Amino acid sequence: MVRSMKTMKRALAVSTAIVASGTLATADQMPPETSLSGLEYELIGRGDIYSYGSLDSYNQAPMLDALVESGALPPVNERLPAEPIIFKSGAMVDGIGEYGGVFRHVIGGRPEGWNWMAGQHQGWGGINMAMQECLVRQGPRWQVKAEEQTGPLPNLAQSWTWNVDSTELTVNLMQGVKWSDGDDFDVEDVRFWYEDNVQDENVASRMAKDSFGAANFEVIDDYTFKFVFQSPQAETIVENLAYIQGCPGPSHILKDAHPTYNSDATYDSYTQALPNDVVPPVVLGAWVPVVHRPDELVIMRRNPYYFKVDEAGNQLPYFNEMHFRLSTWGDRTAQAVAGTGDFSNMEDPGNYVEALKQSQDENSPVRANFGPRVLSWRLMLNLDPASAEDDTDRAMRDLFRETDFRLALSHALDRDAIGQALARGPFAYPYVAGFSTGSPYYDAGSSDFQPFDQDRANALLDGLGATDTDGDGVRNLPGGGENIVITVLHDGGANADRKQAEAVASQLEEVGIRMNLRSLDQTTMDTNRTSGQYQALFARLPVILPTREVCETFPAGANCPFFNRGGNRLPFEAELASAYDAFVASSDAAEQAELAKQMQRLMTENAYYIGTVQIPAALLVNKRIRNAHPGTPVFMYEWAEDSVIRERLWTPAAEQEEEVLPGTVAEY
Repeated sequence: MVRSMKTMKRALAVSTAIVASGTLATADQMPPETSLSGLEYELIGRGDIYSYGSLDSYNQAPMLDALVESGALPPVNERLPAEPIIFKSGAMVDGIGEYGGVFRHVIGGRPEGWNWMAGQHQGWGGINMAMQECLVRQGPRWQVKAEEQTGPLPNLAQSWTWNVDSTELTVNLMQGVKWSDGDDFDVEDVRFWYEDNVQDENVASRMAKDSFGAANFEVIDDYTFKFVFQSPQAETIVENLAYIQGCPGPSHILKDAHPTYNSDATYDSYTQALPNDVVPPVVLGAWVPVVHRPDELVIMRRNPYYFKVDEAGNQLPYFNEMHFRLSTWGDRTAQAVAGTGDFSNMEDPGNYVEALKQSQDENSPVRANFGPRVLSWRLMLNLDPASAEDDTDRAMRDLFRETDFRLALSHALDRDAIGQALARGPFAYPYVAGFSTGSPYYDAGSSDFQPFDQDRANALLDGLGATDTDGDGVRNLPGGGENIVITVLHDGGANADRKQAEAVASQLEEVGIRMNLRSLDQTTMDTNRTSGQYQALFARLPVILPTREVCETFPAGANCPFFNRGGNRLPFEAELASAYDAFVASSDAAEQAELAKQMQRLMTENAYYIGTVQIPAALLVNKRIRNAHPGTPVFMYEWAEDSVIRERLWTPAAEQEEEVLPGTVAEY
């Protein structure tokens, strides 16, 4: 592997201190990896999944007949667009479905609120995706053959075109889509999302200000708009308009709560404008929350205005009702294996061995398929000195900004031991930084691996002057400052996070670095992570696509990444930003692959953050569920809840679970 001169000079600077131990500071290669994925499936064309068009007639779920007859709902053809999205039966492994029944989820999250444009989550585990529809779609791309991987799939944005020099993106929206309260979806909903949420730095939008190429927004007509960029872009940037970033909310509901349109409103009150205890919210998704019992249950019912159909003209979804039992993430897997839950992304490695053993029984109600390693954990140090709370915190962040300090922490970690503590067996693989091995952009040869080497870690720390000056076993800040004690936030409800954070703390203690672990609930953790309000943070944050939730990883725009959002970029970050900008501005797959290698090299050789391990995940689906394609990955272009296309899942009438709220639709 070829390394930069800067990196070689750094290696030579510490070589004298560590040569006595017989260790030479050279670049290390990633160890060999064995994949656990045995999935095989036939790839198809983009247009084989769905298209836009009109049919001679349309059908609705029988439960809606009485509402139409009473005049409470318009006829189905009046609720659908002139050209709805039509799902092709050839891409459905079990074909056109039957209406009715319940799809059962179990999740460990809790709905924070319904205002997703202001950054609130709905509990994760699939509630968000059931409610939200985004301008484009990524999940189903896992099934698209390579020669047609030309960008995201259309959704609310039916089509788009570029001008000659690729500085203007003109987008054509679907016409006739309606919100769940019957109001028209149009360009004003998109304008409000972009100008008053994304580009308003006071709103904690999932897409940070200026991260979409600092584009200006121009309205052309009710269903057409234009993004005008400051420099040429490429199709890749359109991927940012997918979940979880590019999902408009109901402007006709939220504008009156926004400070731009209401002088009595504040940004805090705007964020809380759609509290989780008020149902139903207005959505575009296939299902609408109608019941929320805190710490117990969320019940969602079909959206009678949903804008997608199958080839027989049946309005989707097939399931009338969706349940989200509010429990724990570990219980999600347990319920799926037991058959009392229908779906689980099995992501907690502590459950893997037993769950696999049970699911392989021929009488098991569930199927389990492992995919590639897409789940990865990392320790992120806040690299922004400007947001430090006091002089000591500022000195800590100055130390964090030293590459040798971050490399020392990485060398201090015994990743094999961490992996075996999570799950015995071949599941875990070392992770240092950059793309997970399951990413199509991962390149082992561009990855600078930091193997477990306490001598090397100690030499690097000594070289920085971070020695133990008071003899208490904890290193001090350079110059005889206070003890190096790093306050690290983590999600206390995630077993894998907690176990690894404790292991990291124990291992760093052995080289004289102390961690003060602070356990938070998931909602508070999310808030701190996206606002950059922490000294350090440990979390599971996979890096698969450069264009998905870019602020978690890349210096894209002035406010990214979250762990260095103050504009105080390190020299290598400028190189990384240039590589990222070139990546999203390129339409050449080979060029993008080379740029991804450059990003991987920069992130790993500089220990941009300190990774621990990465593992595969398994998709668990109840055998009574039809159209769940056996090749669906837990995470590739998007999480499996989107990739499996839940609106086309169904269960035969004889196997359907009884609905809790039969005949119910959201009332506004």
